[in-house]
Amino acid sequence: MTVGWGFTTSSPTEARYGDDVAKYAMSDGDQGLKTFVREILQNSNDAQLDNDEPAQVTFRIDSLEGNELEEYLDALDASTWSEHAELAASTESGGHIVDAMSRIEEEESLRILTIEDENTEGLLGAETADESNFTALVRDVLFSSKSGDTAGGSYGLGKAVLWLFSGLSMVLFNSTLSEPDPKDDPPRLVGRTRLPTHKSTDGNTVYQGHGWFGEKQEGNEDSGDRPESVWGGEAEELADSLRLARPERSGTSIQVVDFRVPTAEERLDDEELAKRITENAVEWFWPAIYRGNLQVTVETADETHEAALEENQQYAPFASCLDSREQTDDELAEAGDVVEAAVDLDVPSKADGTSGVDGELSLLVRRAHNDERHKRNSIAFVRGAGMVVEYYDRDRIVVGNEDFHAVLLGGKARPWGTEQGSSDDDAIVEGFLTAAEPPQHDEWKRTETLANTYSQGFRTAVEGIKSDVTDRLRTLVAPNVDRGTAGPERLGNRFRIGNKSRGGGSTQKSPSSQRVTGETSMSFDKEFDHWAFEGEVKPLDGKSEIRKVTVSLVRMGEERATNDRLPVEEISAKTPEVSVSLGEKGDVQVGQLIPNSPTTSVAFEGFSDIDPRQVETRLKVSVDVASGGES
Repeated sequence: MTVGWGFTTSSPTEARYGDDVAKYAMSDGDQGLKTFVREILQNSNDAQLDNDEPAQVTFRIDSLEGNELEEYLDALDASTWSEHAELAASTESGGHIVDAMSRIEEEESLRILTIEDENTEGLLGAETADESNFTALVRDVLFSSKSGDTAGGSYGLGKAVLWLFSGLSMVLFNSTLSEPDPKDDPPRLVGRTRLPTHKSTDGNTVYQGHGWFGEKQEGNEDSGDRPESVWGGEAEELADSLRLARPERSGTSIQVVDFRVPTAEERLDDEELAKRITENAVEWFWPAIYRGNLQVTVETADETHEAALEENQQYAPFASCLDSREQTDDELAEAGDVVEAAVDLDVPSKADGTSGVDGELSLLVRRAHNDERHKRNSIAFVRGAGMVVEYYDRDRIVVGNEDFHAVLLGGKARPWGTEQGSSDDDAIVEGFLTAAEPPQHDEWKRTETLANTYSQGFRTAVEGIKSDVTDRLRTLVAPNVDRGTAGPERLGNRFRIGNKSRGGGSTQKSPSSQRVTGETSMSFDKEFDHWAFEGEVKPLDGKSEIRKVTVSLVRMGEERATNDRLPVEEISAKTPEVSVSLGEKGDVQVGQLIPNSPTTSVAFEGFSDIDPRQVETRLKVSVDVASGGES
């Protein structure tokens, strides 16, 4: 048996849409580890066996040098691959291959990332099967064979990112199957590279760029027949040489050769890379981890990192929403209290006549403690796949009220935290939400799948989720807003003068109907995380005297001012003979300026307390004036 690389000489069906992979994988603008970790863990999570044990995923980072690197490249048949890579490198789209090969030669080092999952299905299916796990993950591009209604992905994007994150566009697979293969014994080892289309040295043969690592077939070099999977003892021996050996439990090991983050400004060292993979795993899969459906570890030569909520307490407030579901409160009276509300989601019938349902989502809201700042005032959108689809930021609607963390549970996730199981209605909602996710699975919105599957009303249903959630949230955390009222005429000498929202320097003058005028400016200082302000006030008639100036900072909601105030940390007078103090108004610190002698102008400057949320804030200046000579 001869094992090595072979390249196809005609356009195979599995290459369709291959040129669009990068567009789909990176169109969300993230272009970093988030996309990679989300898609890889999603695939393993979806392939979990139907038992009471979790899917276990281990990311293993190795950097090979010296003899280890030479032995690895020899087992990889690197010389054959390099011949084609050099031909592809001379093409218009082959620049990244040149860069990768030059970097590896210069550094004399190669990083490989191996992702090993257990208690999953493995690469089931024949080499030429129309639909199978093997077909979806290894052979086809941007296609998926997932059929479960809670499957996290339906576009096959997860496998596309594998080649994008390989500097050499090379990925190897070794799998232990959950079901016996009718012909061969496990494990099953195969590799694939995706190079640009290129010609042979004599120019007589065109290679489509899709190269395969495996058992070479007779006549491969001339006919373009691709190598097939290596099985059994030969696969075990080869896997040992390729650092791709795996445990006997069913699952798949995926090795990304020359792993790098495509758009990173600098190459992360192994420990920093491990740390970021771990953080991303918890950020996007804490529901599956919390429920015991998924275990994730990241290994380097020096340390093992575990993606656990205990080690990443910033996501514990979200999990606490589920902890407290059977003992929810009537209102968010104290930090840690959890309230629950239903959000309607009317799923329309399908185009094939299948009935829809008047479904609902469950919104769990937990009042935050003062020190719980990470993703505060965000809602984690979750369905049965156990992945956070999106963190929906609702910070601005709760200014002046209770800060919170919230979870929106939809579909088969709706009853999580209770003793109830999911219903038939939940399954229908699950299918609707799954169809509402784009290839990146990062929001619920109108998609082609929705348009092709559901009848009229699907767009209103999916686009109404966020507005309905926001309205429901307001009743729970933001029942009171300051709409403003007109005071009696005798208080007309107390008014708010100019303001400026975050980030600029514009001013606003008071209307001529008031007894004082002035200008203010305000901006956020990112170095000190506070608002800096300054201003000057004076009577309109030039004869009245200023007796007192009070400066306070008003937090803004989505559309208007709120009852919330940001403390004034420091204030000083730019006008001589003015006494300055910090007082309290409604239990919030404000700035006060009182002239020591009659004056017709008071100028001031100051700054707020630290504001890590950077919520839009405006300056309110109240002025007491009196006619000259009044006591």
